[in-house]
Amino acid sequence: MSTEDDDTDERTTLPPTEAFRLLSDGTRLQTLQGLVELTAAGGYGSEPVSFSDLHAQVETDDSAHFNYHLQELQDQFVAHTEDGYRARYPARKVVRAIKAGTFTERAELADGPIDGTCPQCGECDLRASYADERLAVRCAACETDLTANDFPPGGFEERSLADVLHAFDRLVRHRVSFAADGVCPECTATMDGHVTTDIPPEWGYEALPAFDCVRCDFSVLPSFGMLLLDHPDVVSFYREQEADLREPPFWELALCVSDRFTTIESREPWRVTVRVPGENSELVASIEGADVAEVVLE
Repeated sequence: MSTEDDDTDERTTLPPTEAFRLLSDGTRLQTLQGLVELTAAGGYGSEPVSFSDLHAQVETDDSAHFNYHLQELQDQFVAHTEDGYRARYPARKVVRAIKAGTFTERAELADGPIDGTCPQCGECDLRASYADERLAVRCAACETDLTANDFPPGGFEERSLADVLHAFDRLVRHRVSFAADGVCPECTATMDGHVTTDIPPEWGYEALPAFDCVRCDFSVLPSFGMLLLDHPDVVSFYREQEADLREPPFWELALCVSDRFTTIESREPWRVTVRVPGENSELVASIEGADVAEVVLE
């Protein structure tokens, strides 16, 4: 909990090379894993871990050797108090990355059929593939690439293909939501929103909103229509049409993977209109730059 005395600008920065040097020894990685696992086993609000309990998690009988490596981890990865040891956020992040298989696992999914309807041609001939940690969905009937996004290999563990695709859909939606709110989904730093025309020709878009992290360079490039998925007026409009935007995966929504509803009104400054047709009315969204400015019913 922050107070008025907190100085949020006062922080120290460890050079990346030094941070990775601290993790270059197997004993230290075992120590971090053991500390995080013991803390998790103790439940929420668990007490600090004692030296002896932590030492028991590491494959070394030499107490002095273990203590040396433990001290190297302190401050940046491990907090030490008179009650014991706690894993700091960087330690938990490292262990989660290890468990997620981010650095150690590979997964592959051969191009194969999946359920669903192409929003471009209406055919039920969608196919999914996974390579180089990117999950892609395309329509074999009209040869349209509907989406391709990063997806951790750990997302395949103990999941059916249908469950993997559901997780992928939710992950991409949340990334866009975070980015549009100005929060990087990777590191929580600020996302800079703008419009770009630097787009591969095969994507089929003239322009896209782009969100780039000012810290870690993570980027999100949704369609203009995808910026509207969580807007309350858009959700209500679809509900009145007896449609739920949360149910179909985003790659089955023409609003998300097509620019057929999008009109570029101005380039300096960027102004875009997205028109969503209904049975008896039309929803019109005005987007200025990468921000939704107004949504009206006509």
